[in-house]
Amino acid sequence: MLRWIFGRRANAITCEVDFTADHQYEVSVVPHWNVSAASIERFDSAPHAMQRHAELALSLREAGWKVIDHGFAGRHHAAA
Repeated sequence: MLRWIFGRRANAITCEVDFTADHQYEVSVVPHWNVSAASIERFDSAPHAMQRHAELALSLREAGWKVIDHGFAGRHHAAA
């Protein structure tokens, strides 16, 4: 659904919201230098997932990270 990539110095972090096949929303944070340290939180509604993404994005920006790319994510898309 939504993907922001943050950069700081030579590092990058992806913060993403995606809709899953089992009708949940996942908010993931993936540090590119250590993908195994990725975290995923699951939500039952899009507004809660988007709110969490906004909280994480604010926290990253306050820590000096800048959005270097953004776009749409999507392994699965919500059906109308």
